[in-house]
Amino acid sequence: MMSRQQRLILLPVVGTILLCLLVGVYLLAWKRFSKKKPSSTIIKHKVGKHPDDTLKYWTADKMRNAKATNMPNVDALDQEKQHPRGSPSDPHQA
Repeated sequence: MMSRQQRLILLPVVGTILLCLLVGVYLLAWKRFSKKKPSSTIIKHKVGKHPDDTLKYWTADKMRNAKATNMPNVDALDQEKQHPRGSPSDPHQA
């Protein structure tokens, strides 16, 4: 038979294990569902043409008459994030 003292020790251990499992499941669910959605989706296209066909298409005349396209707007990182203090690439540390 299980003594009363052993039962009193066993119940908190089981409760602690269940609580840890519950917290772990909560953290995994929070991490999975809290990810931000990208502002725009990336679309990939497979190209079935040979690269030489592209080189033949872009002649010097077509390159001269080509117009620039709008580039995506990318927010620059903070200066602290780009060059953490103490890094060798930091010009202010010289």
